[in-house]
Amino acid sequence: MMNAPQASILAARAPAKARAAALSMNNPTAARIVETWLAALAGKGWQALSQHSDPAIRRALNNEFEGQMLALLPVAVRALVRDGEAFVRTFTVSGDPGEDRRAAFGSLALPADQIDPSLTRDLGDGGRIVAGVEFDASDRIVAYHILPDAPGTPFGLIGQAVRVPSREVLHVFDQLFPGQVRGISWLAPVLLKLADFDAASDAMLMTLKVQSLMTGFVRDAEGGTAGFESTDGSVNVSLEPGAMRVLPYGSEVEFSQPGQGLSQAVEFVKGQQREIAVGVGLTYEQVTGDLSGTNYSSARVGLLEFRRRAEMLQKTLIEAQLLRPLWRRWIDAKALAGEFGTSESELADYRAVKFVAPGWQWVDPLKEANSDIRAIEAGLKSRAEVVAGRGRDIEELDEEIAADTFARATKPTGV
Repeated sequence: MMNAPQASILAARAPAKARAAALSMNNPTAARIVETWLAALAGKGWQALSQHSDPAIRRALNNEFEGQMLALLPVAVRALVRDGEAFVRTFTVSGDPGEDRRAAFGSLALPADQIDPSLTRDLGDGGRIVAGVEFDASDRIVAYHILPDAPGTPFGLIGQAVRVPSREVLHVFDQLFPGQVRGISWLAPVLLKLADFDAASDAMLMTLKVQSLMTGFVRDAEGGTAGFESTDGSVNVSLEPGAMRVLPYGSEVEFSQPGQGLSQAVEFVKGQQREIAVGVGLTYEQVTGDLSGTNYSSARVGLLEFRRRAEMLQKTLIEAQLLRPLWRRWIDAKALAGEFGTSESELADYRAVKFVAPGWQWVDPLKEANSDIRAIEAGLKSRAEVVAGRGRDIEELDEEIAADTFARATKPTGV
């Protein structure tokens, strides 16, 4: 029973985060989970599509922003999955007079524990700090309290947390309950299952090792221990591969059968893997890499369900909580540096942007391509929708096609 989910999450996040971090480094299944979600949410990178009216400005903005995201996005998504939350601090460094007027805008991913999780207190007049996050009397986040260095940093500074305005920090996490302040690892539902799975795998390995010894056990009908004496007079009952003892008259040999029930154990382990996959929102095939029982139809059904959830998280977490706020702060920094005007209309032109998530690769590309062509011809989809679903910008694609004489000559009618 969870009567106070917010308090329960705050209490559980630290041990869950530590265990998830250890498992993601030492457990192949946990590592696979993190990397699979990274590939689904970040992929080869997001495309920024500025909506500015000038094509040259659009291209320049897109290229510069995407260049900044290449290194930041994988780090942030890994932290989001492993730790349950990602923090990004933004900053602007002004150049010296006479130098390039462009603002040196930067972004830095922070370890989750650097936002002081132990700092919780009442500030009076309705304000409060909860796990390093400061709220005002209207329950708006106004600041984050950041330690000089993350705990465990080599030669790190130890000191009081510094209050940093919320406009300089991006906090990305999946809010499971209203009022939730900090995120919890996406591996939290399966941490115990992963530990049990490791124990079951070790037990099966030990069973196979014992089975491979193939040692004969001798039962002496006379009650003696002939064939088991060692040089020091003690009884030698060790297991050795292929070992057989001298059988005195009237003795019988019985073989151990440690492999009994191994087939049932294999099915049990697969069941555990399926539960782990369900607990982290992935398919069994994605978690294990086992495609032996998969056909086109089952693979497509499983991937469609997964992609619905992945697209939801792309929109609500990656785009809404990270990319769009980061774009706006980056544009504002450029305006303050004097790269362009600060009027509302001009800022609106520069702030306008669309983001295209990485495209999905289908199980049978030919069938999916034919399906898209039929949908376009029937007016059920636009080319822009289909191209965006493949992770491309239709304007960029049309320019490439216009410059490609072979593509222009072989373009299908009606597409």
